[in-house]
Parts: sequence; structure tokens; C-alpha cells
Amino acid sequence: MAQKVAAGRPTRGQPALGMSGGRRRGARGEAEHWPPIQRFLPAIVLPLAVGVFQLRGGENRLPLISISGILGVVVSLAVPRGILTVLTTTAATTLLLSACYVQDLLDVSETSGSQQPRSPDFLQRAPRVWNASVPAGAELAPTTLETMSIVLPCAFEGAYAGKTVEAIWARTDHGRIHEIIVVDDGSKPPLSEVFPEHLLHGGSRGPPVRILRHEKTRGLIGAKKTGGDAARGDVIVFLDCHVSPSPGWEEAFLRQMKRSGDHRTVVVPYITALDPDTWQEDKNGPISKACYLLWNADFTWLSNPGRDVPLMSGGLLALSRRWWQETEGYDEHMVAWGGENIDQSLRTWLCGGRIEVAEGAYIAHMWRDPKNPKTTLKYPIPSEDVMRNKARAVTAWLGEFKDKTLSFPEYEEFVTGKHTIGDMGNFHRLQRRMQCAPFASYIQRFSYVYVDGGLIPSEVFQIREEQTGLCLERQPRESQPHAVVLRPCAGSQSGGISELQQWHAGNRDRSVTGAPCCSGLTNWNFLQCLDAPGHGAHARTFECDVSGYSESQVFRLESGGRLEWGPGRGCLAPAAAAPASGAGAAALAACALEVVTTKPGTFRLRSNVTGRLGGACATAVHDESAQSGFKLVLEECDATHAQQLLHTAPLLDGLQVQVGDTKSCLDSVSGTQVLVYPCYDESVANQNQVWQLQHGKLIWEGQVQTGMRGYCLDMHASGASLKEVPVAEHLRLRTCAPRRGQRLRRGDLDTDGTFLLRADGADKCLGTGSGSSGVLERMLRLTRCRNDQRWRELKGRNQVQHVASLLCIDAGNEVMPILYPCHEPTALRKQRFHVIDDPGWVQLQKGWEDNGRKRYFEQCLDHAPEADVEVIVEHCAEAEGKGVRWRRVGAHQPPEWQMWQKASTLPPGAQLLGESRVGGRAMPP
Repeated sequence: MAQKVAAGRPTRGQPALGMSGGRRRGARGEAEHWPPIQRFLPAIVLPLAVGVFQLRGGENRLPLISISGILGVVVSLAVPRGILTVLTTTAATTLLLSACYVQDLLDVSETSGSQQPRSPDFLQRAPRVWNASVPAGAELAPTTLETMSIVLPCAFEGAYAGKTVEAIWARTDHGRIHEIIVVDDGSKPPLSEVFPEHLLHGGSRGPPVRILRHEKTRGLIGAKKTGGDAARGDVIVFLDCHVSPSPGWEEAFLRQMKRSGDHRTVVVPYITALDPDTWQEDKNGPISKACYLLWNADFTWLSNPGRDVPLMSGGLLALSRRWWQETEGYDEHMVAWGGENIDQSLRTWLCGGRIEVAEGAYIAHMWRDPKNPKTTLKYPIPSEDVMRNKARAVTAWLGEFKDKTLSFPEYEEFVTGKHTIGDMGNFHRLQRRMQCAPFASYIQRFSYVYVDGGLIPSEVFQIREEQTGLCLERQPRESQPHAVVLRPCAGSQSGGISELQQWHAGNRDRSVTGAPCCSGLTNWNFLQCLDAPGHGAHARTFECDVSGYSESQVFRLESGGRLEWGPGRGCLAPAAAAPASGAGAAALAACALEVVTTKPGTFRLRSNVTGRLGGACATAVHDESAQSGFKLVLEECDATHAQQLLHTAPLLDGLQVQVGDTKSCLDSVSGTQVLVYPCYDESVANQNQVWQLQHGKLIWEGQVQTGMRGYCLDMHASGASLKEVPVAEHLRLRTCAPRRGQRLRRGDLDTDGTFLLRADGADKCLGTGSGSSGVLERMLRLTRCRNDQRWRELKGRNQVQHVASLLCIDAGNEVMPILYPCHEPTALRKQRFHVIDDPGWVQLQKGWEDNGRKRYFEQCLDHAPEADVEVIVEHCAEAEGKGVRWRRVGAHQPPEWQMWQKASTLPPGAQLLGESRVGGRAMPP
């Protein structure tokens, strides 16, 4: 029987009355009885509420849960009244949940506000373990994988968003779709205004669509993160906003995700091509599924993969909502597009998950085609953001291997500190909590790509043909295939050996059991392999087939000097070279007039044709119709004839030619005809009267606006004319090599910092012809060393400027450099030149475009370039008969091999990523 107690503190031995026991005192002083279970409800409710809140936040904060338990016991024992107990418990619960929320905010603030370390080694080394450690109990915790939240990130997609939703709803089991989340990433007009009405208000028969809008475009990553965080289904499916799935795709996804019996499997579909006009699958299009990571943090498709996917392309995938929460979704500091697939793939593999192809799941995707305006991107993506995203991903996950990636020129500004990659604390915390494995274990797991495929070569070298002394070089082009030629071997002097001449063994060897490396030759740092379509064909490069199935890429450099193609089917050899004089000399020989010097500064022009005009000379005769009163004709050569003598005087960067005693000069009329015309004063700077003496011929060279053509003075019975010939002595851009034609040394340095650039072995300097006031471009050539051909380096802008014209050296068409108005305020890529005193180069610096997918290489000005020698496939006996021999030169170990050698080796008995702990390996065929 319950006893009556006075209000106030309980006496010794007397329990406090409240919700959990005794009887509540009524309004009239009557006590009410409380069952024992109710008395101890605060001790149960408080820790339970905090625990549930922390579970939803994805954290495990035992201190707060412990405090809540203790506080619950105190409330149960210390508060005597039932109503007071309820109020106290409610207040304590609210206080504790508020503390949880504040702690979450502090964590976010810590992540976004901590300072970036100044050291370039942004990421501490991951623990040297070969497998991620799964949190206690994770293996046993069941996860339901039955319903889907389908997330569509849509920016300026217009009608494509509605077509995608309709296709998904029509070809998916409605019972599997919990919701379709359309993230409108700043579209104008908003998608809600253009979305089909029946999709927005479909009722019980329509799709469960939710539109989440960003007022400003955040980019693909931000849109996907918004959708992923808002998802409520068991599985989060990310699809691009321009897809159409095939029936049964959702069951294939779920079946694959359930295969291993846990929640850590990420799946990708077979990706086919979508016709944007019909919104149907293009049956003739490519089918892709798996990618792999390249050292420059780009990626490409992997042919013949097995079940497991080294790297996702990133647009189409599914993962459990639990795994999304455990791995913290996308990096909150990545913006726009790019790098998120690298991050998500590596955090999955290295932190205990796996990525698999969902057998039977086909989704058609509309690829971006620059030739089709319907498919092009409708908003800009800054390159700086893309490269920062990639730099964050590799800094977070590649460990010491990140130094290889950051050595590529597209990351230079992040290495030097001009740009920052931002705070990396969120990665550090995730890696500590998940005990993620080091990147070396990823390489070991996918060794069939990186080791067997030759992406970690033990040796890099040049390939020199002994007879010519020239080296094999790739010539990049806008599209594949790329050309392969022989050029002078780049030395190891300032600037190093050009990447275009560095090769290594690559591709798996299918002729050997297990298909280890190697069966081909790869251009180092680029996924370009030596390739040939057949006998008699020119060598070239195509994207490497690292799986080793491409027979056209089978090459071996044998110790005897043979460079074999295929299994003994042929050998590489230099193509038959043109005569040393080349086509230019042949064209000059076709000009009928030859220069015959009579004394310094004076010569005749004599015809070299046979017959009636043989031995005749150009002669000035009176012509009343001509402005000068003279014209040129052929007459019998006469040593005493004054009108057959031509007198030269320096003019601009060449010679002015005066005809006899006429006080008139030869004039090219801009390459259209030859006249005897009144001589111009040098101050007029008219190029029409500037001639050159080359190979015994009189040459006039056009300006840039005439297409850089040259003309020799020719003459027949009909009169004088100009015949087009190759331009001589204009400089070219060539791979930097220790060659005389590339040595342009700084000389005659003035106190103002200006200088001449003198050519080795020639009494000439780098200069230019004078142009008219309306001409922006000017040719570069060797000319007389004069003060009006001085140069200066604009150090802060990486430009070399011609002092007199104030123009800068420009790469022009990438073959023939020119002078062009200097870029302001900083040099764009084509004007990034500098002067290297040793060995004496004027060098175009390397650069990149298209987020690093297009590379430009160091090249040097060359005033005596050698002709490229093409390379062909011949029968080996024929090549050997010609004495063709190849050998490796300049071999060295690349940094990625040294990093791999220093990395941890697999401990005895340890398992690789993706083995039995996470459901098997499924290596490729």
C-alpha cells in the first residue's frame, strides 16, 4: 500500500516519486500510484532519443549518449512528481538534442574554416594497411535495398529533363520508385515552368517527382549532393538528365547490390548511346561500362573489364543510402564538375566498398557532341574549378603517388601556391574513421591495368635509328591517329628530353599465360601506343589497348636492333628519304635566271635554258609605257653592256637591286609581276623591293598576308615573271635538341637589358623584316645584326619582345613562328617564350587546354630545321638489308616506378581490396 508523503525532499530510505513510481499527489492532496516501469522512463527515454538523433546524423558520439543516460537516472530518482518528471524529462531531452545539433554545426565549421597548410604535402600518409577496417557490427547490420530515390541533376536541360523522367517512369517497376528528385541547378526559365504538367501533378498514376531548385547554378557536383542528401529511398540512383533506361534496369541494379550481402556495393550500368531526336537507344552506338584512372587524373574507358570497376565515369550509378551517409557523399569543397568520380571511386574501394557492373542493366545516354548544338553544354565550367577538384581528389587518395599527378603542367599553379586546393580536413576525418587503405593497395588490386598494362613502367627511353642518328617522335594532332616521324634526338640539356620522344614497354602480352606486361610501345605520360595497320603503312599512334588485344599495337624492340611489328610480320624502317637538296632546290633549279657575280655588289642574271635564248642575260630596255621608262628583256650577254649589270645595296632585311644606270630598281609588285620601277628610299620601308640571293637565284619573299610564299625571278621570251618557290631561312618550331640551327645566343647586351640573338656559326641575328603600318604579323628570320633587331625579355609575363616593333614572338600556326602584338596583361600560351642561354634556345614553354586533355610541348626556334623522316612497316629482311638498326638510348627510371618500389608490399596472408571480405575479385578475362 502506497504511503502518503509530504511535499518536499524525500527522507532517507524514501524513494522520490515521479513518472516512474509511487502515486501522484492529486489536486486535493490525494496520492496516485505509479508503476515501477514508468518511474524509470527518463533513464530510458533520454539516452534513446539522443542515440536515435546521433544515428540519423551518421555519428557515434558515446559521451553524449552516456551523459543522457546518467541524467535520465538522476531525473528518475530525484524528481518525485509525475507531472514534474514529464516536464523535466522533456526539458532535458530538448537540451541534449540541442547540444547534439550545436556539435554538428561546430564539426561543419571546423571542416570549412580550418586553414590550409602551407606545405605542398597536403595529406598525411594513410596508415600502412592493405584493407579498410569495417566498423564494429557493420557486417551484421542488415540493410534493406528495395526502393529507389532517383536523382537527376539538371542545369538548362529544358525538355530533356521531362523526357528523362517520362522514360524512367515508363520503363521502371513503379513499386521500386520511392521518388524521382529533379535538382534544378539554376535553369532559366526554372524547370517547374517548363516541366510537363502531368509529371508535376500526376497523382496516383504519375511519377512521384520532387523538384529541388538552386537559384544559382552550382554545377553537377553541387546538384548531385543536394539530391543525394535529400533522398529517402533505400538506394540512391544518380542519372544524368538526358538518359533513357531499358526495361529491367532497376532489378539488375538491386540484384547486383544484394550479391555480396551488405550495403557497400556501388553499381554502374552498361552505358549505350541515346539519339536526342527520337529519345531511343542508338543501336549502332558504343557500349561502355568501366573506366580506369590515368596518372594526370584523367580517365578513359577500359575494354574487356570483368565484374569489378576500377573507376566510374561518374554520371550513372547507384549506391545504398547508408553507404552514401557512411562515406559522406561528395566532397563539399568540390564545385562545378570534374574529379568527383575519382574521389567517389577511390573512397569506395579504399574504405571498404566495391564497384561492380550490374549485369543486364542498360541505360542510353546522350553524349555531348560539339558538332550537334542540341547536345552541347549550356553553361560554362571554369578550368580552374575542374583542376582544383582533380587536385583535391588525388591529394586525398593517392598518398605519395600524388607527386606524379601534380608534376603535370596543368597542376603547376596549385603546386606553386598561385591557386589553393582548399581545406582537406573532411578527407582526413573520413580516412581516420573508416581506416581507409593506401593507394598502393588499389594499384595492387588492379595490377592487371597498372602493372601488367604498363602504366608503371620500370624504364623510359628514346628509340634511335642508328643510320640516320634520329629518334622516334610522336607528332600530336587534333584527332587520332597521331603521326610518328624521325627527328633529331633531344638531349638532356636545359629543358630535358621531350616527352614526345620518350617511350616504354606497355600493354598486356596475350601470348604469355596470365598476360603480363608487355607487348607494345607506349609514349610515356600519354595513353598513345605505337600502331601500324599493315605492311607498307606508315607508323602512327592510337590510344593504347592496355588489355593487349590489339594486334596492330604489337611491337618489340629486339636486342639485335630490329623493331618488330606483330609476331614477326614486319619491321619498322625509315621511309625513303628525299634528296638532301629537297623539293625547294628542285623548284629553284626550274627558275631560268642564274646570278653571275661580276664584282662585289654587282651581278648579271643569265638564262640557263638551252636553244636560241641560251646564254642570254636580263637587260633593261626603254619602254615608253613603263613608269620608269624601262622593262626587262633577254638579250645576248655582253660584258660591256651597262644595262645588264645589277647593283645591290642593303635595304631593310635584304637587298635592293638597281638596274644598270636607270636609277630604277626591280620591284615585285607584291608578288604579282616584275617591274623596273623608281627606287624607294629606305625610310619608305616597302618590302616589294627587298630581295634575297639564295642558291644562285634572286628571290623575293612575301609577307605573312601572302601566305608566306617565296618567288624567284624567272624570264623567258615573253618577259620577266615570278615563279613560286619554298620560303627559305624563315624559322620553324621544332622539338628542342642540341642542334646548331637552334642555337641563338644572347649577345651585345645593353644597359637597358636589350640584346641581340646571334645565330651560332653565322654572321646573322634573329630579326624581322619591316612591315607596313596596317600589318599586324611579321615573319621571323635571320638577318643582318643591327641595332633595330634588338630584343628584350618581359620577365613577369614570359614574353620575348622585338624592341623596334614592340611585337612579341608568337607560335603562330604552331609550325612557323611570327611576331604579333603582345598579349596584355599576361601572355597567353602561344607567346610564352623565354631565352635559355645554355644551350642557347629561344623556347616556347609547355602548356595545356581543355582541362588538361590537350597538351602543348616545349619547342625551340630553329633556323635550319631538318626534314622529318617518316617511318613505315617493311619486311624484316628488307629492313635488315638496308642496315636499319634501332636501339634504346637515354634510359632512366620514371618516378612512378620508384614510388611503386618504395610502397608497402602485400604482407603474407593479407587479402587484396575486393577479395573475400567484400565478396570476391572477378578479374577480367
